[in-house]
Amino acid sequence: MKKLIITVLTSIMLTSSAAMAGSYAIGAKLSNAFIDASGTETTTAGDVTGGAANTNSASVSNDMVLIPSIYAEYMLDSSVWGSEGNEITFGINYTFGEADVSDKVKRRQESAEDADGNGSSGSMTYDAQASIENYMNYYVEIPLASALYAKAGFSQLDVITEEDADHEGSYGNATLDGTNFGIGLKGMTGNYSWKIAYEVTDWDSLSLTSTTSNKIAADLDVDELSLSVGYRF
Repeated sequence: MKKLIITVLTSIMLTSSAAMAGSYAIGAKLSNAFIDASGTETTTAGDVTGGAANTNSASVSNDMVLIPSIYAEYMLDSSVWGSEGNEITFGINYTFGEADVSDKVKRRQESAEDADGNGSSGSMTYDAQASIENYMNYYVEIPLASALYAKAGFSQLDVITEEDADHEGSYGNATLDGTNFGIGLKGMTGNYSWKIAYEVTDWDSLSLTSTTSNKIAADLDVDELSLSVGYRF
């Protein structure tokens, strides 16, 4: 699906820009992101704690994440279906900063046994969190009717894992790819463009193996409600 979207975006852009005149715009976007994640961690028997292998599952969310970003676009000058300011558009959007996947740190406790075989036992508390950053989106917007448009694109982001110091092994970070779809309203006021949109991004599954052979499998969903304002040249 990602390869198909990239191929279509590239071919349409090359064909359209050669056949029709267009204009450029730059602008800023502010989104409220709704982040949901679910995953499973499968741990091996602990060399330090002596604990048995086990599987832990969790679901987390963060519904109040304000995300600023900037974008650059190329728009064709004519539109059969849309009103002024709602033309076929090709763009790239870069999101600043980072956002926590969960609005609270995920915590769990496990029983522990001395690895030296003395038989003493206790418990270990593990804290874990993850954040996302470097969110890039490449897209095309197609007018549907009047100010209404649809959007399709390809996205990438980095997932940064944040285990605590007591966690057995570290997972490192990963880059996820996703397909992006949205619908919204847009138009022009003088040389200024505006957009209001709702978007969803379907991300690839995350799969990580720690330095102690523990494994994480997770799914991440990011929805956005956004307002964009730009200047058209």
